[in-house]
Amino acid sequence: MLYTTNEDVPGIIGLLGNTMGKSGVNIANFTLGRADVGGEAIALLYVDNPIPADVLKTLDGTGMFSQVKPLEFDVA
Repeated sequence: MLYTTNEDVPGIIGLLGNTMGKSGVNIANFTLGRADVGGEAIALLYVDNPIPADVLKTLDGTGMFSQVKPLEFDVA
């Protein structure tokens, strides 16, 4: 799973989708949220496999995100 925060601006969904697709990461579910137009927004991407470190670095390096955090839950 990937958690990101960003300013609510156009292009974020495309950036996330394109970056994941180019890296072979399949998105199973994509959830977005914001409190106010133009305010802070969050995205949760549920993916089939762990996200490679270079993909996280690429996203973080765009300057479009306040936070880029991989999340893993042990549900055993």
